[in-house]
Amino acid sequence: MSTARIAVDFGLVVLIWLVQLIIYPGFQYYSPAELAIWHPKYSNLVTVIVGPLMLGQVILVGWSVLNRVSWLTVVSAVLVGLMWAATAFQAVPIHNAIATGDATPETLHRLVSFNWLRTIGWTLVFLLGVAERILAR
Repeated sequence: MSTARIAVDFGLVVLIWLVQLIIYPGFQYYSPAELAIWHPKYSNLVTVIVGPLMLGQVILVGWSVLNRVSWLTVVSAVLVGLMWAATAFQAVPIHNAIATGDATPETLHRLVSFNWLRTIGWTLVFLLGVAERILAR
């Protein structure tokens, strides 16, 4: 299970860093009208990748908490919960605003700025998973 968790956590880390450094900043190069067309397509496509990874992470971290409880697994579980909450209550509303035409520079800046929280969170979850695996040997 730890190999699967490392793989899923790594997938989310790679994806979130691509989003943070390339995709979200790239939104500023679209006109609001163009972004209103592209953004729903982007959101639907990225959900096909993000959705299974996030669900897999919940399952694998939950399994770790139930079967090998440690401070590393508990902190990982808390961070995963926070990433879900941040996504649902912060990222999704910003994306909904963009999808409805609110692609102002302020909204796009808010998306990039806020996403640092998720970028750091998922990076920490990955590092905690690696530490857990190393210590389990």
